[in-house]
Amino acid sequence: MSALPEAARVPPDRRRLRLAAAAAALLAVAALFGRLRRDTPAPETAPHGFVVFADTAGWYRETPAEVALRTPIDFSLGSLPGSLPFSLGHWVGADRPADPAVAEWFRDPEVAIERTYRREDGEIVWMAAFGSRGDKSFHLFEHTPDTCYPLGGWAIDHLGTARVDLRKGPRQLTVNQGVATYEVDGTRMVFLYFYLWDQPGRSSDDGVLSLRIASPVTVDPDTTLAMLADDFLAQLFDTTFAWRRF
Repeated sequence: MSALPEAARVPPDRRRLRLAAAAAALLAVAALFGRLRRDTPAPETAPHGFVVFADTAGWYRETPAEVALRTPIDFSLGSLPGSLPFSLGHWVGADRPADPAVAEWFRDPEVAIERTYRREDGEIVWMAAFGSRGDKSFHLFEHTPDTCYPLGGWAIDHLGTARVDLRKGPRQLTVNQGVATYEVDGTRMVFLYFYLWDQPGRSSDDGVLSLRIASPVTVDPDTTLAMLADDFLAQLFDTTFAWRRF
């Protein structure tokens, strides 16, 4: 395959103008709500790990799908990328060369991780994580896989949400999930993305992490999604909490 999903070209000017207008309209409101939520009570603590808050919606919007997760990894912006292991269970990772478009898309994000993980049986996972604080963090919501992948030659066949069972906990992790086909050679992939906060207040001052995970389809999309859920996401997050914001 000649192009990775993250290696999409910079969007056309007309797309930039539309996205910039939307960002300007939402920036003040979202930032205000972010500051007002700083004192939102936290869920249970996580012995020998960290608590993070995952949601599917951009622009700091809260949805009923939001879930608190236990993770052995420190996903705070100040600790990444060093806190993300290259070895995750049976997976061994290696950094990819930085895509120069990322700096332009996300205005030099504080965190930019582009990594490929491989398993001994040949399975591959492309993982990317981008994080920023303050006004700059809103650029993370302008460019999502379903809008950028087509610019890199990937046709979106399906886009929706999926619910993932982790190893422990009473709730499921909900993610944005899609299937895409590479127009050059017909390669298909399953991709997931969602947003992570390390504080329940989800303030833009504290920042946000956009997590993107993709894998080529070797059997069928359902099998690939199950593999990602059971053997890759499970290395990142092992438990859900009963805590709910609403």
